[in-house]
Amino acid sequence: MLSVQPLQWVMRKLGFVQVEVSSRCQLNCLMCPKSVFRDKWIARDMEMKVFESIPFKKFRYAHLQGWGEPLLNPKIGEMIDVAREHCRVGLTTNGILIDRHLEEILKLDLLAVSVASAVAGEHMWIRGYSLEKLKENIKLITEQRSKRPRIVIATMMLKNTVEKLPEIVDFAHECGADEVVANNLDYIPSENLVGMEVFGESSDQGILALIKKAEERAKELGINFVAKPVKLEEVLVCAENPVKNCLFTVDGRIAPCVYLHLPTRSDFIVRYFKGRRFEVPKIYFKSFDEWKKSSIREIFEKRLRMAYQSLPLDIPALPEVCRTCYKAWSV
Repeated sequence: MLSVQPLQWVMRKLGFVQVEVSSRCQLNCLMCPKSVFRDKWIARDMEMKVFESIPFKKFRYAHLQGWGEPLLNPKIGEMIDVAREHCRVGLTTNGILIDRHLEEILKLDLLAVSVASAVAGEHMWIRGYSLEKLKENIKLITEQRSKRPRIVIATMMLKNTVEKLPEIVDFAHECGADEVVANNLDYIPSENLVGMEVFGESSDQGILALIKKAEERAKELGINFVAKPVKLEEVLVCAENPVKNCLFTVDGRIAPCVYLHLPTRSDFIVRYFKGRRFEVPKIYFKSFDEWKKSSIREIFEKRLRMAYQSLPLDIPALPEVCRTCYKAWSV
């Protein structure tokens, strides 16, 4: 049975626009496609004229990050100012440059910081950066902010780190963060990473117990905690929801989502799904109007309508490029 997510498909404004302001990054994280496809990777910054062409007024929220570190773009301060004239603004960072961009960051509505593990050695192994220095940088924000930005610790549940998930909550509390989001390894770019995911056809009771323990610890500390599902189940529309959200790539193209784009010298995206290797074409649109009229958006609009129909109807199949994407299977 399909899982129905409570998403409204008709609204005055669109949801979020994700903007890849840079495809450069100082790190080579274990699970990142930049590390896997480094020979084909195109590292660059979005130009200001491209950024200014994005119709931010059509969206409720702009997230200034794609496959790269947004704080590396030398124009990031100006970009935040431009976007916040029209909508709420946030970004995800590896945290290295927080101390150099305090003024800009304090203008954000949301700051997500990626943390691999609350164990210093594990964090260094996966991300290649000091956990203690990262904590110091996060504290610079929590000690200077008033009401914003909301600070989220974003971690990834992996087989070899998920046992320390409750400790991530403690780390967030020590930093003064507001929330912990435990994501999945929902894009697997290499065969070497197959098996590191914690989700499957059925829920692992041990993983669920760790998630529950982390939830309880968060409640004790007054921190919000969100963990992504760990059971594969087809959804009508994924969390990326290409009906109301889209991605502007570093070179100004429009994609349905970040999972159908990589800044590489290739027309295809390599992904592993249920242990098998697939190549799917990248999907881009020449204009905002072309995206709004696209077949992929139309398919998901039809699927969403199923949630509001009283009579049983045939549900349109997932777009072919989405059938081997874990986001379409709820995780």
